[in-house]
Amino acid sequence: MTSSKEALEQLEREQWDLVIVDVMMPNMSGYELAQLIRARYTVLELPILLLTARSYLEGVAAGFLAGANDYVTKPVDPLELRARVRSLVEVKQSDEERLRMEAAWLQAQIKPHFFFNTLNSIAILSELDPPRMREQLLQFSTYLQRSFDFQNAQQIVPFAQELELVRSYLAIEQVRFGDKLRVVWKIDEDSDFYLPPLTIQPLVENALVHGLLNRIEGGTLTLSVTHDGDEVEIKVEDDGVGVAEERVKELLAGDRQTRRGVGLFNTDYRLKQRYGKGLQIESGVNRGMTVSFRVPKMQGTK
Repeated sequence: MTSSKEALEQLEREQWDLVIVDVMMPNMSGYELAQLIRARYTVLELPILLLTARSYLEGVAAGFLAGANDYVTKPVDPLELRARVRSLVEVKQSDEERLRMEAAWLQAQIKPHFFFNTLNSIAILSELDPPRMREQLLQFSTYLQRSFDFQNAQQIVPFAQELELVRSYLAIEQVRFGDKLRVVWKIDEDSDFYLPPLTIQPLVENALVHGLLNRIEGGTLTLSVTHDGDEVEIKVEDDGVGVAEERVKELLAGDRQTRRGVGLFNTDYRLKQRYGKGLQIESGVNRGMTVSFRVPKMQGTK
């Protein structure tokens, strides 16, 4: 690529591990391009390596202030360039692995109240409705199996695997809450695609716990999976209490002290790293909430 405009267009179309930017370019300097990239990606999401003929401190400082991770002076030594590229890419990959492991760890941390409430429901059903008790045990077994599945640390998994986890989770909660929880499934046929693991269940759990169950009468949760050209849109809607519009951005910040919202934050961050765009949230007080994201129709894992 020979221009900043072309570089920005490529960033919109594809996923990249590293950007190497020459400080001296036509129409826009490397510093300006780095600033535009940093407006969208963090230093861990997309590393920037600057090429500069100016090795004095002012030039180096300007590069770092613009958002560069590292720099190489020209004329470039091939061995040094390869070493710095390898180092930056490994840092990015390590951060991606950390996020995947965090998502799997969060899912594996079965919340005590959920665990005990499920066991209580099973105990009650054993007296009142043995067939439903057996069904509940099967759903709970599936939920635990999927929660502890080693594949949760992979980059992408089949949609069917994600759907199985969500169905088990909602089946368990529907036994507990009865008519307070109504679920609507709107899933296009032949939904055979891949997506990052543990991306849908955190959205469903957030809608249930923070939206519907904060209403005495409960409400309806809708999961939609719609094919749109080369993409698939996944949407989780609820008609619960919602949040004020000005608080929507806070939901994606995550509070690592209380762990509140960390599931949404992690999901949004992983989607942005892989596809360049994350969660879309629409909400309002007493207007429920809609959380959606899009993934390409890809086949196979990698």
